[in-house]
Amino acid sequence: MAVADRLTMRGPGADLAGVAMYLVAGFLFALNGVIAKNAMNAGLDPLHLTQLRNAGAMVVLALVVLVTAPRHFRIRLAEVPFLIAYGVVAFTLVQFLYFVTISRLTVGIGTLLAFLAPVIVALWLRFGRKRAVRNSIWLAIALTLIGLAMVAQVWQGMTLNVIGVVAGLACAVALALYWLLGEAGQSRRDAVSLSLWGFVFASAAWAIVAPWWTFPWPVLGEPTQPLWEAGPGLPVWSLMVWGVLMGTVAPFLLVLGSLRRLGAQRAGIVATTEPLWAFAIGYVLLGEALTGAQLVGGLIVLAGVVIAETSRRGGVPTPAGIGSGGRDLA
Repeated sequence: MAVADRLTMRGPGADLAGVAMYLVAGFLFALNGVIAKNAMNAGLDPLHLTQLRNAGAMVVLALVVLVTAPRHFRIRLAEVPFLIAYGVVAFTLVQFLYFVTISRLTVGIGTLLAFLAPVIVALWLRFGRKRAVRNSIWLAIALTLIGLAMVAQVWQGMTLNVIGVVAGLACAVALALYWLLGEAGQSRRDAVSLSLWGFVFASAAWAIVAPWWTFPWPVLGEPTQPLWEAGPGLPVWSLMVWGVLMGTVAPFLLVLGSLRRLGAQRAGIVATTEPLWAFAIGYVLLGEALTGAQLVGGLIVLAGVVIAETSRRGGVPTPAGIGSGGRDLA
């Protein structure tokens, strides 16, 4: 089946698969957050952690493409600007800006700022692409933001650092661009090769920012704290293997599959369940209990997702429609 044909997937089955893909991706992202934090606590700083994850994901995907479709290593000169933009935005800026945000704000408030991204996507489609956005989508966005605010308990500790707020808003913009570019890029490439080239250019960018000869290799052998009570203390390198395979490659491919079926707007709203996964994992692994307000907020987020996913697409552009704009970049 050609890529262009796959992009036109529609119907309840495709929608359900798209929602399921992003829910699994959100769970893996959230779980990897706990694992990555454990690695950072053992001495691996956020910059080098992200650099190693990107490079590892690049190697894994290169092997997959080499075995399954080596022709996808070919790249046209006209594609390079788009793939550079996608790699730097998706795999460099989003992660870096998020780390800056939560280093200066609480994780809850930082996550809430980052997940303003669905609002940015809707505003772009409405005013940038001049597309109709149904009222039910605006209602869904409002509910998810209210729910996230309750889950994050933004009324606690509202002394906000200016740099943290600016970084959080910039992260939301980068996340929205990641969704839109990921959707557009699949008008020309399959998800695997698109991710591969994204990681290639992201790894190149990180190599400029932090040359590999400065990498703290000895820290990979350091032991980490157990992820759960009575669990084993694993070396940092083992957490990084998980981070590459199940924290990077798998969820990013699932996100692209979801974007192909749902579009950036609706997939972005489903993505707001990721903080809920984070709280659930924190409860199971770290014993972090949720308050009544947080539980209510979680239910409100889920209500917003249900409204978004049961609304008709109407004037919302298809992946191929946004992809036509992406071709101008390619």
